[in-house]
Amino acid sequence: MDEIIGYAVVCIIIAGLFYALVKQVKETRSSEHIVGSPMFRKQMARKNIVMTAALFGILVFFTLNIVSGLYITSTLSNSFTNLATLISFFVYFFAKFAMKPKQGNLRRNLYH
Repeated sequence: MDEIIGYAVVCIIIAGLFYALVKQVKETRSSEHIVGSPMFRKQMARKNIVMTAALFGILVFFTLNIVSGLYITSTLSNSFTNLATLISFFVYFFAKFAMKPKQGNLRRNLYH
């Protein structure tokens, strides 16, 4: 019974990651039409692309980690997928919180 609950939780986590990836892809595609300077749009697009790639990496490596945990693959790939998932998380959080696009001086741009 505990094994079934464990598999259900893992499936829910993978489904949540897939849903987040779909939302992130939609946000990345809609970031082309945001208001702001061309530099702001470029920085926002770069941030969204990095977040999408990192979220895709989290999903892929977490799924591979679960598959390698079922002893289908070797333990070497298990440690690799652990490390890759962790690095993808760090890249995602770096892009989310540290890559803030700078809006610039809007007042100066309005009058010149």
